[in-house]
Amino acid sequence: MRRTITVISVAAIVALYLTIFNVKHPLIGMDVEKNKNGDIVVSDIYEFGWAKKNGIHINDQVLKVDGKPPLSHFTVRKYKTIEQAKTITIQRENQIQTLTVDYKSHGTEQWLYYIALPMGFFLFAVSLSIFLLRLRPDDKSATVLIYFLLLIGLCYISASLSAKYALFGRQMFNGIFLILPAVFLHFVHHYFEKEKKVWFAKKIVFSLYGFNLVMFVASLISLSFRSISEVEVLLTTFFINIVIILALLGKGFVYLKKDEQQNTVKGLLLAIGLSAAPFVLFYSLPVLIIGKWVLPAELTVTSLFVLPSVFLYLICTDRLFRLQFSINRFVYYAFLSFLPAFLITLLYAKFVNEAWRLVEFVLLFLLIYIINILALYLKECFDRTLRAKLYVQKDFYQESIYRIGETLKKQKNMQEVIQCLEKEVSKLLAIEELAFVQPAIKNMQAPFQCDEKEWMKLTKKMDRKPLSIGKIIENKRLFAVFVGSFRQGPLLLIGKKKHPIPFTAEQTDWLSTIVYYTSITIENMAKVEDLIKELDNLKESRNSIWLTRLIFQWSEKERRKLSIDLHDTILQDLIVLKRKVESLRVQNMRMDEMKKQLNTIEEEIVDMIDLTREICHELRPPFLSQIGLKEAIVQLIQRFQLRANIKVKWHIHLSIKLDEERELAVYRIIQELLNNALKHSQASHIQLTLETYDEKVQLHYVDNGIGIDMETLNHCDGKLGLFGIKERVESLSGTCEMTSQLGDGLHIIVTIPL
Repeated sequence: MRRTITVISVAAIVALYLTIFNVKHPLIGMDVEKNKNGDIVVSDIYEFGWAKKNGIHINDQVLKVDGKPPLSHFTVRKYKTIEQAKTITIQRENQIQTLTVDYKSHGTEQWLYYIALPMGFFLFAVSLSIFLLRLRPDDKSATVLIYFLLLIGLCYISASLSAKYALFGRQMFNGIFLILPAVFLHFVHHYFEKEKKVWFAKKIVFSLYGFNLVMFVASLISLSFRSISEVEVLLTTFFINIVIILALLGKGFVYLKKDEQQNTVKGLLLAIGLSAAPFVLFYSLPVLIIGKWVLPAELTVTSLFVLPSVFLYLICTDRLFRLQFSINRFVYYAFLSFLPAFLITLLYAKFVNEAWRLVEFVLLFLLIYIINILALYLKECFDRTLRAKLYVQKDFYQESIYRIGETLKKQKNMQEVIQCLEKEVSKLLAIEELAFVQPAIKNMQAPFQCDEKEWMKLTKKMDRKPLSIGKIIENKRLFAVFVGSFRQGPLLLIGKKKHPIPFTAEQTDWLSTIVYYTSITIENMAKVEDLIKELDNLKESRNSIWLTRLIFQWSEKERRKLSIDLHDTILQDLIVLKRKVESLRVQNMRMDEMKKQLNTIEEEIVDMIDLTREICHELRPPFLSQIGLKEAIVQLIQRFQLRANIKVKWHIHLSIKLDEERELAVYRIIQELLNNALKHSQASHIQLTLETYDEKVQLHYVDNGIGIDMETLNHCDGKLGLFGIKERVESLSGTCEMTSQLGDGLHIIVTIPL
């Protein structure tokens, strides 16, 4: 960690030095050559340079640079360009003028492209590096990523000095520019090697380092050759590197198919693609192929901001390093608003009004930036308040799924559920007739007027194909959807479209989904009705005594547990507190001593309040619906670590929203496991992992405690709470695998279908 802090500090010092040099020396942007008379004349003017802003023209004769002949200036002699000069004497026809170049000569574009943007990017990279260092101080892959971010920040700043032919900045830019792809690939290898999912050998990384080192040496000696330029060597090497990286990431995307880490590879592909594409397509390739860029490098490299932005997004969405933290909503919206505000301001200043001053430029950016943040806040408010009440429109299938889900929860019987489905389908699809039927398919009659041949073909298709819930069968204007099999037999939704146009893929998915929701609702209603009838039968039969005893035993068991908790904690504390108060009453003591005793009593009362709140939380966590399962578990672990000297390492990744029953079950299982560890396991370390995938939620629990005898557990009547965990999981159609040996800890895998 100390080494990384040192590297960040050194990088910051170098960046500051480069920025100061950039401020002192504006980009002159003036290439020169010898004419037939042996005079030094201007051969080219760069778009963003000082020369163009000061009215210097091609073919103007350069008489002196810094008061001396032009060829005595090192950039003229070595690179055939004028940079890092303080004064330039120009002759045009018979007019001679001496122009001064100082830090005041920076135009708005130079301040933006060569100073503000590079320094802003570097600060962004340093902030992200410090953030990573704090959360992953000992992670090698995070350290390599920090080095990559710092190097790319220094590369951006030194690019300006490279354009000005400053020796230190130019060589730094060349070296970093070539090493960056290898460092990125090094990070990718480190990260996926740690995850045990790497798909390419480490020797490829070192080979890329070696290749780029050779090309760096080639760029240094390229000045001795007229047939190849330094720029061509750099751009060709960079293009080869990008192709190699994209090919390897593409291979990883295929290799990690059906693995959650595929999303990480997708994010890395997006980061490299979006950040490098403008530079490669509009600058590098045109320069290599036709010798002239389509867009200047200053514009194309602004896409570099995408790179750390995507990394931050991957970290925030728990797809990179799996860091457990929350981000403030304002910070998130401010981050999202920055790039569009900057791009809009840049385009306006470039194409609408080029004569703007820097202050006006900044004010416009701030105005757009604030409007973007407010717009995101308003969107969130409208989504939250109007989502369930949005006016039904064609093709609003996502809102329809949410709406029908909310509506189905409020229905009381099967008939209301069917009417709800019929209403939703009629509103979103161009339907002429709609009906629900339950007779046998072979003898089924059309529920409404339609073409008899079409109807016969539809029934034949239904007869040939196996019916599954949500399966849609079409024949011209007619269609049928199997809703499910219930007490009265199969339920079919039959419809007649207004036009003989097949449903689109989106319409098919939407209709299948809402029919599936409807089928589950009807099935659950039937199960509840059966359960109520069974309980009523038990009450009326001779087994009613057994049912009553079962209910009372369960109630008494819970009361007994609560009474033990209260007796062993709060009641004992209250007795001690009463004795302290009695002693205060009979003792004669000074006021300051009495205040000290009262402060101690007050602290004990606060502890009792916290303990009471803890017991209430264990009885029923009221915050699950408010803050969510993940945050509730985090708070549970934090409270546990305050009571126990046990280290808990945890990872929670819930990509799917759980229903209330499963949320409570998962919370109770983790709560019981932690209580068991505190009371029985004698463990010093616990590892918890909670993830959702493939419509399942899975919990991994491992501790290094004394373990248990599995044969004893299988015959126990609920001790340790582990038997109760098994019963709770099985009641949700899940599985609970427990493995343990005496002296070898406990390992539990709980899997619950969603």
